[in-house]
Amino acid sequence: MKPGQALHKIRQALRLDDDTLLRIYELESYPMEEKRLKAILKKPSAKGHENADYEELGVFLDGLIRLRRGAPKNPPAEDAEIELDNNLILKKLRIALELKEMDLEAVFELGERPMSRSKLRDLFRSPDHPKYLPCPDAVLNDFLLGLEEFWADMPPLLEKQTY
Repeated sequence: MKPGQALHKIRQALRLDDDTLLRIYELESYPMEEKRLKAILKKPSAKGHENADYEELGVFLDGLIRLRRGAPKNPPAEDAEIELDNNLILKKLRIALELKEMDLEAVFELGERPMSRSKLRDLFRSPDHPKYLPCPDAVLNDFLLGLEEFWADMPPLLEKQTY
């Protein structure tokens, strides 16, 4: 799935506004400008649309984890380059949203793609594991659709602050 598509669908599922998205990028000390964010969140056919890159999506997911769970105890080395794929997107969302196996089953069910526990485990295995299951775009898309329904009754990630 394209990074901008994934970012848009996650934003929609979790009901995140632009201010919250920018705050999430701030948590990772990433210089996301409001103008750039608005451009990557526009529909691809809209004037002024810009494509997001995998770094922007990865930083967002890391910031989401930091927002929900706090700073990592053992952060990866600064120069460690990790290739973001659909499986890693799922894994980071599972960590950030603290989704248990039953939650994952429910989300996939809501996305009209029931998954057995063994298939779920295979999606989260290391790529070098013999039972590793690559996550196609359609599976990630169905997960994000199910997440939108699953998350509908959850409180906002950030409460609006009044001064």
